[in-house]
Amino acid sequence: MIRNQQTTSTEVIETYIRRIENVNKLINAVVIKNFSNALETARQVDEYIRNLDQDSDEFKQLPENKPLLGIPFTVKDCIAVEGFVCTVGIPYRKEAIAQDDAIVIQRMMNAGGILLAVTNVPEVCMWWETTNSIFGRTNNPYDTRRIVGGSSGGEGALLAAAGSVIGIGSDIGGSIRIPSAFNGIFGLKPSAEIVPLNGHYPPIKEGYRTKMLCVGPMCRYAVDLKLMLKVLAAGKSENVLHLSQPVNLQKLRLFYMETLNSLLVENTHQDVVKALKKTVKYFEKKHDITSYRVDLPLAHYALPYWATSMDDEDSPPFYRIMSDFDKPHDVNCFAELGKWIFCQSDHTLPAIFLGLVSHRTQIRGQTRQYIESKRDQLRREVIDLLREDGILVFPSFATAPPFHNQPIFTPLNFSYTALWNALALPSIVCPVGLNEDGVPLSVQLVGAPHSDSLLIAAAYELEQGFGGWTPPGQ
Repeated sequence: MIRNQQTTSTEVIETYIRRIENVNKLINAVVIKNFSNALETARQVDEYIRNLDQDSDEFKQLPENKPLLGIPFTVKDCIAVEGFVCTVGIPYRKEAIAQDDAIVIQRMMNAGGILLAVTNVPEVCMWWETTNSIFGRTNNPYDTRRIVGGSSGGEGALLAAAGSVIGIGSDIGGSIRIPSAFNGIFGLKPSAEIVPLNGHYPPIKEGYRTKMLCVGPMCRYAVDLKLMLKVLAAGKSENVLHLSQPVNLQKLRLFYMETLNSLLVENTHQDVVKALKKTVKYFEKKHDITSYRVDLPLAHYALPYWATSMDDEDSPPFYRIMSDFDKPHDVNCFAELGKWIFCQSDHTLPAIFLGLVSHRTQIRGQTRQYIESKRDQLRREVIDLLREDGILVFPSFATAPPFHNQPIFTPLNFSYTALWNALALPSIVCPVGLNEDGVPLSVQLVGAPHSDSLLIAAAYELEQGFGGWTPPGQ
């Protein structure tokens, strides 16, 4: 519509600015506004299009060369944007200005996208409720008493509240998919090592965690997933993922698993199981296929796989990250716990606990080798099961969005998403309607490496069947 002058980029940007101003007072999702710069860029886009000959090759190539021309996007507060604060929710970084754009920001802007705002995250992006002492707590637009997930929680809430249409998140244990599940939008953790991590904070440059951490798209409409992934993955979108090739879902092989059995993780709620089974039935009926219920015995040890995979002996302890890597001023989490009790700490309770845990002895020796061997065995089993045409339907979380502070009592429920980071497999969360309380339900689709195109096609199909994103209050 912008390219064909049916609307202008300025009108679109102004509309989203008004929407953000209306909803942010309720959900507290946006922490940094780029409104003035966005409006100026939009005016330049509109002038460029007005002066461009529509018969020219330059105009005809815009869908390929500038697919996001004039379109606003948002990003979570751990991905660097030059000239803007990148706090990651860490008190020590509340004035830390990014010197360069992250590569994903460069690619979005090169595609014509216009950065509109930066969104809230939990402290150090290592908790699944979005709150910190700098910007406060983000609320769920479907029920402000509930959490938005984390760590891309502000992004998920803003998208769900129609304050943004596309956004960028990151995910090392569910940080794209949990907020997508809780806010009723689409969120993709792409295949490992497809989207560059440069400019992500805290930085991860080597080791197994580079396979676990992914930057990926979050959006209200499934059709935008492929477009965004093409931009974010650049050449790998075709060389590795083959995103332009058609996908034939008639040949889909479908598997599903209903829960994780662990003393440390909640079993899935009946609403979650019901949503999962409805998803499976939809695919069966639509494509006249048979699904297969599986119970992968090794999958129930998701938490040890993730914890061991995250335990890199060369990485700094969590309490040092809390001080922004300032070793002489390492955060004393024992002292901070005492200060927190009397409301005197600048740090959140989950971050303090993680800092305390990071003092423990790391997992080493035969124990580590055994856990890694079982993790790798499970990865091979899943890949052999799914191959290039199979999808595993899996819970995205154990329950519907919990209430504020409730995660403190069930801290390990993120295992439903963390499992797939540990196995370095792509997965996507898709909304499948609301429960009786009017909050989102979702499912998670898992594929073999580089099956992103298949997962996106399945997500688009679920959107057709279940309606996709449902505006809050409806």
